[in-house]
Amino acid sequence: MPGYCGGISLGNWQNLNELLENGINLEDYPILRHLIVNDMEGLFRFAMDFGYVESQNGYLSKCDLCLDIRKHLIAKHKFDELNLKDFYIHS
Repeated sequence: MPGYCGGISLGNWQNLNELLENGINLEDYPILRHLIVNDMEGLFRFAMDFGYVESQNGYLSKCDLCLDIRKHLIAKHKFDELNLKDFYIHS
């Protein structure tokens, strides 16, 4: 599905009206902040601060790289926007 990234959440759907009215504070969502402000390069550099090492086998696409980075990050730290946890365990 174009434009949809599995495993990234903006919060609880029950707070959708609040989200639509107030938007999100990117300071509370560092992974989204890096993707929005600096694209994949920003996320990659951010992940390196958490010990991420680029795969020697390469990646099929930027989505493959992004998922690999997010799987690494969720193993190192709790990020509210990386949900559902089972998504990362089984992907």
